[in-house]
This record gives sequence, C-alpha cells and structure tokens, in this order.
Amino acid sequence: MTLIEYHNLFFIKLDSKIEKDELNEFFFWLIEYYCGINRMKYILNPNYIINNTQKSNLFKAIEHLKKNMPIQYVIGESEFMNLKFHLNNKVLIPRPETEELVSWVISTNPINKKILDIGTGSGCIAISLAKFIKSSNLTAWDINQEILEIARKNAFLNEVKVLFEVQDISSIKSDKKFDIIVSNPPYICNSEKKKINNNVLLFEPHKALFVDDNDPLFYYYKIIDFAKQNLNNNGNIFFEIAENQDHGISELLIKAGFHDIELRKDYRLKNRMVRASFK
Repeated sequence: MTLIEYHNLFFIKLDSKIEKDELNEFFFWLIEYYCGINRMKYILNPNYIINNTQKSNLFKAIEHLKKNMPIQYVIGESEFMNLKFHLNNKVLIPRPETEELVSWVISTNPINKKILDIGTGSGCIAISLAKFIKSSNLTAWDINQEILEIARKNAFLNEVKVLFEVQDISSIKSDKKFDIIVSNPPYICNSEKKKINNNVLLFEPHKALFVDDNDPLFYYYKIIDFAKQNLNNNGNIFFEIAENQDHGISELLIKAGFHDIELRKDYRLKNRMVRASFK
C-alpha cells in the first residue's frame, strides 16, 4: 500500500467523525510518527510504499480514532511549549491554556527560585519551567508513582532536572518552602460531564478533571491553605481556573491574606488564569 492510498482510505473511514482540516493534520501526525515521513516528503513522494509494520500501526490508528481516542493517546505523545511529551491515559493531554499559564510564570523572570508544581501529570508544567527558567529549582507532585514515572521519562527526554514526589493535594503534608507554587488542579464539576466531548470523557483521567458539585473549589482551597504556610515572603501562586470560577478563587485568595491578585484571559478572551502574592 502507498501513502496516497492510505490517505484516501483514512479520509473515507473518518470523514464522518472528524472535521476535514483536523483530519488532515491527524494524517500527517500519523505518517510522521509511524513512517518518518513529514508533510514535505509526502508531497514529494506520495507513492511511498509502507511496510507491513507501518501498515498495521496506521490501520490500528484508524480504529482508535473511530472510537474517539485523542490523537495524542493514539501516538502516545504531544507537544507543549515546543517540547515533546510522552503520554498515556493516566495523565491529561496538555492544553493551550496551560501553555499560557507557563508562559506567564516564565515572563515574571523567576531566576534562582524554588518552584512547586502541584498535580504535575505528564510533568509538562514543571519540565517546561525547568527548561526555560535559568537556575530554577523545580519540585513536582502527584498522587502516585505510576503517574510520576511518566513525568520522569519526560524530564529525561527534555534533559531537565525535576524532583518528583508523591503527594495528594487533598491532604498535603510538607514543611518545604517555595517561592512559586503553580497548579492546574481538577475544576470541572461532575454535573458538567454531559457537556464534555467523548474524546475527553472516555479517555482522559477523571480524577484530574472533575470535582464534586458541592465543593468545586476544594483543591484550590487546599492548595491556598498549604501555600499560606509554605510560600516564602513575597512568594507567588499561579492557578489555571475555569472561566466561571474567577470571583470565587479571588475571594479565597483574599481571605487567605494574598494580595496583588491578577486575573488573565486566555486566547479565547476568558478569565482562565490567576496570580497572587503572599507576604
């Protein structure tokens, strides 16, 4: 089978499920990952003959995509801050909003700071900060070693040093001090599951996404309470938030003694990030 023949089959099988532009991108992701053929090489040689192993992988990819599996889980990797990250369905797929949060932290030029990432998942936040901040000292926490093993592999892949430790953000116990705490905790209420696309609902880890409707700010409260005791003087906290939680989280921060609270909009012009300082 040639690549152009696979291309035609790919669109026939998936055209009714995936938007055309997105489908085109997925095709190029797959042939580059499984065949080492980028867009330009494909244009120059669409009649490249795929071998049996490549054909098997490419056909399996079609079946996974038909079942709504995200392309990042199909190939087991994603890009974040122009870095590569290995993934599986035990960790969230990194989002553009989280890139904006990381870029915001970097823009404050926190040289020689002790930084903690709570709920690290794939490690995308901590690893990116370690990569782009000079003389940084990064610690990253998550709830079990299985998750942290993925993050460790990504730190090795991206040639950075991060201290990974098991900690449950619902019951944090540590006397370590930090200059910056950053987190993208679970914030989607369980009742909103019916609005979530199947490619998220069926494949991404629910523990990293959803919270009880009766206490939607639970994790923010826990992290803020920890930060009061464990941030150094003039330390900062950075959160990714849901667009409808900006006022509630701001109130939590004010009550906890934080100041200079700043909300920031994402690329869709929604309040999705907050920063606050503590003395």
